[in-house]
Amino acid sequence: MTDVDVLVLGSGAAGLCGALAAREAGAERVLISEALGVVGGSSRLSGGIVMGAGSALQRAAGIEDSPDDLFHEYLQLQRWDVVAGPVRRFAERSGATIDWLAGHGVPFFPRLIFGGDERKPRSHCVDGGGQALVDALRRACEATGVDIALGRRVDRLTTRQNAQGAEVTGAAVGADELTAGAVLIATGGFGASKALLESHFPSAWDPDRTWYIGADGATGDGFALGAQVGAQTAGFDRGLRTLGPGNTFVNEAFLPGWVVLLDGNGRRFADETAPYGILDGLVRAHGNRAVAVFDHACLHPPAELAERYRDCYKQVWPNHPPFAPRHYRADMVEMLLADGRAHAADDIRDLAGPLGVAGEVLAGELDRYNAHADGGCDGDFGKRAQFLLPLRTPPFYAVPLRPVTVNVTGAGLRIDERARVVGASGEVVPGLHAAGECVGGLLGPVYLGSGNSLGLACGVGRIAGEAAARRATGGP
Repeated sequence: MTDVDVLVLGSGAAGLCGALAAREAGAERVLISEALGVVGGSSRLSGGIVMGAGSALQRAAGIEDSPDDLFHEYLQLQRWDVVAGPVRRFAERSGATIDWLAGHGVPFFPRLIFGGDERKPRSHCVDGGGQALVDALRRACEATGVDIALGRRVDRLTTRQNAQGAEVTGAAVGADELTAGAVLIATGGFGASKALLESHFPSAWDPDRTWYIGADGATGDGFALGAQVGAQTAGFDRGLRTLGPGNTFVNEAFLPGWVVLLDGNGRRFADETAPYGILDGLVRAHGNRAVAVFDHACLHPPAELAERYRDCYKQVWPNHPPFAPRHYRADMVEMLLADGRAHAADDIRDLAGPLGVAGEVLAGELDRYNAHADGGCDGDFGKRAQFLLPLRTPPFYAVPLRPVTVNVTGAGLRIDERARVVGASGEVVPGLHAAGECVGGLLGPVYLGSGNSLGLACGVGRIAGEAAARRATGGP
């Protein structure tokens, strides 16, 4: 007899959902082992937005949507470059997962939002953000008898050999071994590991500027644990990055609408109000460099236009106060100017030298943008007229940006549609499941939008917990 039926490694949304689903699927003894001294992992620090299609909340809001539409839009945006089996299973059950979360006390707002560029709003906002999501799931786990051990970082899996190879039988912390009918790895991503960022997410890596917004415990334990049993990995150089000048430790997901964004050649390349996942993909396609350009009026709006400058975001979230500039405000710009991370000039052409672009290119791009603003129509990239404010009031400012703020990592263990870890031979590793940010291949070249990561964590975590319970209790 094993010590526990299902052992879950990690207490973020994926681990909590996995443990709860395992109990509901018939596993009597479920234990969560958490490396840190607090429950929640990076999930507790998140905005608390969960993506799903076909939920009761959508229907109550009069939104006609289907999991099939979510799946097809997911694949189209990702150019079909994901492991489609688990993505399909996640999508098929995504609406039911939202309902399941709500049934376990997760407090969702009735109003949904657009997480990215989807045709219908699918992002469900938790009242209280990620911490409220974690709190509700923890209460539900404890109410069903799930045990949680804090400060226990597992350092290895235990196995036994059979005819098919290694079978996972539990895990260990030093000399302390625990046997289990199934193990679910939900240890989170690797954003807190500089070495793994450099090797697995190189497009986000800058040794002088890269920083991670998640939990300190996200050190990529899943890679080492999976390697012990020859697990495959997927998702190289995938994840979500946001733009910043570096070394401010301020995450700015959305740009204010009055910013003009240029690439490394000094050319405008995007609607600056685009969702952060879309903008990240565009920055990647344009050499992973960008420059935010704005003028004095953006920092000190004239009184008659103050409200228009202030209302500069198309994103309005019910679980978040109104968005406001974080880097692009007078005090921060002064700090960036003082240490050479921003530039100012009374003539826009004088910014060309510090930016390494031609003066006529920079001036021409701003003249073209100002013409769009005067006409109230962005004929190049379709930015809404309400955000088109001309840049004509000196001094002009330029802030060079890089995608160095790591929000989500997308490389990790490969799984099948039942969240079973796939081994080097293509066969599943018996007794081993994975969910959450430690899984790779579910995020493609473009992050789908707000709620993508938590949606996968909750949905795949639930799938993994059910599969682990079946394994542990002798089911199919």
